Amino acid sequence: MIDAINLRRAWLLNNSPPMVILLVEDSPTARFHVQVCLKKGLQADYSLLVAENLATAIETLRTTPVDLVLLDLNLPDSHGLDTFRRLSHLGGGAAIVIISGDTDERTAVSAVRLGAQDYIVKGAGFTAEVLARTVHFAVERNARHLLQKELASARLDLEIADTIQQRLYPHSESRFPNVSLAGRCLSATQNCGDYYDYITRPDGSLLVVIGDVSGHGIGPAMMMIETRAFLRALATSTMHLGEIVTHVNRLIADDMQQQLFVTLFVASFDASGDQLSYSSAGHPGYLVKPDGRVITLQTDNTPLGITPNETFPTASVSDYEPGDLLALFTDGISEATSDHQDFLGDQRVIEEVVRGRELAAPVILDSLFTLAERFEGTATQQQDDRTAVIVKTAAQQA
Repeated sequence: MIDAINLRRAWLLNNSPPMVILLVEDSPTARFHVQVCLKKGLQADYSLLVAENLATAIETLRTTPVDLVLLDLNLPDSHGLDTFRRLSHLGGGAAIVIISGDTDERTAVSAVRLGAQDYIVKGAGFTAEVLARTVHFAVERNARHLLQKELASARLDLEIADTIQQRLYPHSESRFPNVSLAGRCLSATQNCGDYYDYITRPDGSLLVVIGDVSGHGIGPAMMMIETRAFLRALATSTMHLGEIVTHVNRLIADDMQQQLFVTLFVASFDASGDQLSYSSAGHPGYLVKPDGRVITLQTDNTPLGITPNETFPTASVSDYEPGDLLALFTDGISEATSDHQDFLGDQRVIEEVVRGRELAAPVILDSLFTLAERFEGTATQQQDDRTAVIVKTAAQQA
């Protein structure tokens, strides 16, 4: 966080327009002295506004962006710390430095506790050098404070977005007849671009979905939420699976203008559990037979969001039989790496599924995440979101 603040501060110092200073002082002599000190002491460009009373200062702050307020506490229409209190909440983030003839240390301490950046006592010690140094550090401290608040607010926004996103994942496995499901998403950052879902359609069929939005962070996470919303809305219709994916692609392409794309695999189990079909957008699925044979399920279609008018077919799986296992995973698992040169690879992941094909779906799911974690080791941090879904179907009784 400190590095981010320092970078932002450096950028602001090099790219900011002249500083706007509001001097709130009713004494002509004191105003003249401050103006002379500013002119002699400040190296940076600045613009000076003057208010002779609190009412004028308040009106100025309401209408003009100000970086720094130099405030006398005793004005014709306000006195003491009440002057600071009345002005501070209107400052719009401006740093406030008090310039006062009050030498009571308790007043200075109270002012700083209330939020003043500094307190200068009028008199012989009030020089151009003192004012310039005070202004410099006051603006720096205030900028750091504002950036910390901004970062804290952004972090809170990300936490809220992540909480909402987590609630959108399935939290109870589907009770679809003769089907056992297990799915998980492990995000590389606070907000995830991976997606999985189980959707029961009006005709009783079950859709099992996995997707991967390009990139990381809040943008891909929002795209994931949009993809989920489109799929769930269209799944309530009578469209066949390919039509649904075709419509989702068109909607995403219109929204994203090729800024982001989504790889997607949607499997459909009919109400009886006897038939399997799918539609694929640049994302494969793997059907594992009881004897260990593996059938790759994939079409030639591109990911969603690239070609608006692309048609996505519904592909039937003639080799499917109840008792088969369907494995779906994103490249965050298959591209796990310890040195950015050797990657886990699809084949090793599939072999892990084949080895555990007779185990329960949640156990197989655990093994895939453990495999990726062990392969990666402690040399590197997780580079990509990891998501997997295991679907085990019950064999028909003879």
